[in-house]
Order: sequence, then C-alpha cells, then structure tokens
Amino acid sequence: MKQKVIVIAGPTASGKSGLAVHVAQKIKGEIVNADAFQVYEGLRVLTARPSLEEMQGIKHHLYGYADNFTQEDVRGWSQKAARLIPAIEHPIVVGGTGFYLSVLMNGLSPIPDISPEVREQVRLMDPKEVKAKLIAGEIPLDIQRQRRALEVLLETGHPIDFFQNLPKEKVLDADFKVVVLLPPREKIYANIEKRLVQMLGEDIVGEVAHLVESKATGGVMQAIGVKELVDFIEKKCDLSTAAERILLATRHYAKRQMTWFRHQMPGATILQEVDFKNVITL
Repeated sequence: MKQKVIVIAGPTASGKSGLAVHVAQKIKGEIVNADAFQVYEGLRVLTARPSLEEMQGIKHHLYGYADNFTQEDVRGWSQKAARLIPAIEHPIVVGGTGFYLSVLMNGLSPIPDISPEVREQVRLMDPKEVKAKLIAGEIPLDIQRQRRALEVLLETGHPIDFFQNLPKEKVLDADFKVVVLLPPREKIYANIEKRLVQMLGEDIVGEVAHLVESKATGGVMQAIGVKELVDFIEKKCDLSTAAERILLATRHYAKRQMTWFRHQMPGATILQEVDFKNVITL
C-alpha cells in the first residue's frame, strides 16, 4: 500500500502554512516545506518562514537548511524530500513553488548534474549575456530559468527541452492528496500588503543588509525583495519606493502562481475559503 502524502499548495499569502499546521494537529502529522526560497537560512522574515510560535509544536522539515552561498535547485530539494517523507508517518507537504510540487508528484526530467565550474561561469554572466547565449527557440521569461537553461546547454551541448521531453524519473512513489488554496485575488493582495508591513516591522532591511555584508552569492539573493532592499541600502532609492516595488513584484508573482495552480494541478481540491472544521474530510 502506497504512503499517503497530503499536499497543501497555493499562491503566496493564501494561508497555506496555517492550514498545514491545523491539519498536522488533527492527524499528528509533520510538515515538509516545498517553497524554493524558504529553504534558505538567511531570509526567515522576507520569505515568511514560519516562526516557532506559528509552528505550534509541529515538526517542520526542509526550512532554512541552505546557507547564503548555496544555490539549491529542484533536484537537490526533491532528493532530500524523497529521503525524508517515507520516514514520516503522516507527511504534509506545503508550498507555493509549483515546479517543486510537480517534480515531487510527477517525476524529474533526466538532466545531468551541472559542474560547479559551469554553474559559476553562468552565475557571473550579465543577464543580457545569458539570454544572448541561449539558442533559438522558446526562452524562459525569468533570469533564473534562463541561467538554468544555459547551464544545461554549456554542460551537455543540448538545449534543456531535449531532456524535458524525455521520460521523467520518478522521485517519490506515493498516493498524493492535493488541496490548493485559491482565495479571491483581492484577498491575496490585501494579505500581501499586510504581511509586508509586518515584515518591515520585523527588520527585513537588516536581514538583507546582513546578506550584503556577508557577500552572499547563493539563491537567497534571487528572492523577491532582496534586489529592491539592496537598492535602498545602497541609497539608490528610498524605503517607500523599495517597499512599493516589493509589493508590485509580489503581486505579479502571486498572479502567476494562481494561473499555474488553476491549470497544472488536475484532480486537486480547490478551496477559496478554508473551513477548518471540515478540511480533514476533504
């Protein structure tokens, strides 16, 4: 009999973490993170990583394990998750990174490992140079995926879609029960704004300043809000401008997440509002 794994997905600020803790309390479960930026140790506040108080005594895994100089990716995360989850009696995977969840449930394209030399070579390139070196065809919209595509091209000589079209390698053989939180967009946006005010009160500026001072180079530097706050720290803009840019970028991200979850999670239970009394029977 396959292990049952509950997956709670949804856009940023949709209430996933609170729902996951509620479910875990009911079934004596443990929570496994599936957010690409909450894996980084250096951004507890800016990535809204659950605090000890918010965890309410529930075991949380794969949060904050990567240091400020590590570039974690879906392969590294999925390998850790695949080793961890079978050892948990009632695992609850929660996160908003759709690609991570898709890989966990559906498998991973057999892309060869990228050497540290190639990874560093691409990391040091200007974004325009990265885009220019990609061969003709569909080029990813965001720079992180463009860098990944170029790494694969330089390492293997093949475009990334060559490997993406091959049969996927299974990551975890389990029975997934998927719940997607999709509150109305206006509510998501209001939650994002409220959370940003809270983050400013918890000194996200100091958190990012520490990354700058320590010369962090890992994936942590690509999180929404880092570039905007670095500009403030370097006196390229004032704090209100930086905050407005973070708000706009987070809204755009949430909108992309909502679109992805509506179309890429067949068979999932979609919830606009959370009914805590009945959620266990879903």
